[in-house]
Amino acid sequence: METLAIDIGGTWTRVATARFATDPVYERQIERVIEAAPPGDGPAGVSFGGRVTPEGAVRVALNLRAYEGRPLGADLAAALGRPVRVAHDATCGLLGEATAGALRGYDRCGYLTLSTGVGAAVRLGETFLTTEAGHQLVAGNELPCDCGQTGCLQTLTGGAALSRRLGRPLESVDDPAFWRRYAADLALGVANFALAAGLSAVAVGGSIALRRAELWPSLRAALARILTYQPVAVLPAALGESAPLIGAAALPAATVLH
Repeated sequence: METLAIDIGGTWTRVATARFATDPVYERQIERVIEAAPPGDGPAGVSFGGRVTPEGAVRVALNLRAYEGRPLGADLAAALGRPVRVAHDATCGLLGEATAGALRGYDRCGYLTLSTGVGAAVRLGETFLTTEAGHQLVAGNELPCDCGQTGCLQTLTGGAALSRRLGRPLESVDDPAFWRRYAADLALGVANFALAAGLSAVAVGGSIALRRAELWPSLRAALARILTYQPVAVLPAALGESAPLIGAAALPAATVLH
C-alpha cells in the first residue's frame, strides 16, 4: 500500500502533489487536506510545523497557535479513513535527507531547517528525535522569543522574527553585512547543536538556507573558526523544500521520539 505524504508548514501545505497556503483556522485546514488527498487506504505520514505527542496531537505550534491542543492525527485518520502518523517537520526533513538526500550513510547526524522558524532533529542510529535547537539560548542575546524565553537562536535566525524586527520580508534583504552577521549567529547554533549530540554531519535546509547561496561561504568560514574540537560536515540539504514531504512518506515505518 502506498503511503500518502502530507506536509503542513507554518506557511504552506503540500498533500501529495497539491500545494496550498496553510489555513490558520484548524477546521478549515482539515477540510482543505481532505479535499486535496487522493483516494486510498494506505497509511499517511504527516510532517507538521510544531511539536506533537506520540499520538499526533499538537503540543506547541508557535506559527499556528489555533492548532495547539488539537488531535491532528486522530482527526485526519477519521476523515481520511487511513492510519495516520504525525511528526515535527524537522524530524521529517531529517528522515528525508537520511533516506534519500545529503545524510545518507551517517548514523549520527542532524537536520536544521531555517524558514518561518528554526526547527531541528537528530538521528542516533535507527532513532529519529525532535530537538529544540532553535530555542537554545545565545549569550548576550536579549531579544524576546515567541516561545516566552529571552535570547533564543530563533530570534536571530528565524524568518518571522527577523521580518518583524526589520519591518520587511527577509527575502527583500540583500545587505551583505546583514547576511555575514546572520551566518555568524547561525554558525554558533549549528556548532552547539552538533557538539551537544556528538553529530558527524548536519544538513541545513529550509527556504532561507536554500534561497541564499551567498550565506554558505560565510557560514563555512565561521564554522571553520569555531569548530576546532570535533570535525562536523555541514551540508546543504539535497532535497530542498521537499525534504519534509519525502520524510513524511517514510514516517509510518520509522522509530521516532517526539
